[in-house]
Amino acid sequence: MGKADKERMGQDMKYVIDSETYEKHIRDEVHLYGLLHQLAFLAGKVKDAEDMANLVETAKHYGEIAEEKFDDWLIPGRYLVFGDRADLSELKAAELTPLTAVLKEHDAKIREKQHAAASNDPAYIISGSAFRMLVGDLFDLLAQYGFLHNRVLDVKTERQLARLQKNLSGENPSIRRMYRRWGFAEDQVVTCYGILEATLRRAHLTPYDPEEAAEDGIGCAHCEDHSCEDDYD
Repeated sequence: MGKADKERMGQDMKYVIDSETYEKHIRDEVHLYGLLHQLAFLAGKVKDAEDMANLVETAKHYGEIAEEKFDDWLIPGRYLVFGDRADLSELKAAELTPLTAVLKEHDAKIREKQHAAASNDPAYIISGSAFRMLVGDLFDLLAQYGFLHNRVLDVKTERQLARLQKNLSGENPSIRRMYRRWGFAEDQVVTCYGILEATLRRAHLTPYDPEEAAEDGIGCAHCEDHSCEDDYD
């Protein structure tokens, strides 16, 4: 279904007009209003043949101005005869931009900025379960740190220190369970930040693609009630 058909069916098509074009139309309308107002004033002052001749000459001059403006507007003469809105399609294409096209251009610029940002700080998607797992493990690590901190502060004798060293000498089973949840193999350990980050990214994160998200209708708040598809072709 073409846009002219949609408009005939009463669908409210949204367009954007350039401010310079809009202001030019306003100036022309004000100018024409001034001419009509002046003609009405002169008509009211007619008292003799000389006044009438002056009115006719002024009306002729104003008519020439109106013709120049009409030619500049590029309104098809056919529209004056039949009033068919379809005859305005070329003029509409020259002066108006479909709202969907403006929104698409806006979204494209946002995606460009997102791609530029992603080159240094890539975005990822994490599942709810993986997120809760990581939060739980962080909480457990904080709790273990607090417990160990208090145990160290409680050490007053060499015997207490030896007992604490013995308790900490073996591998902590809770840490090994965290390793497995994070995606490490049984024989792997965390030896640096890079290894931990790479393992977590590979096991629990999915790269976020703004273009795919836009195709799926994610993050298209600008369109609101308007279709993201171009209905104006």
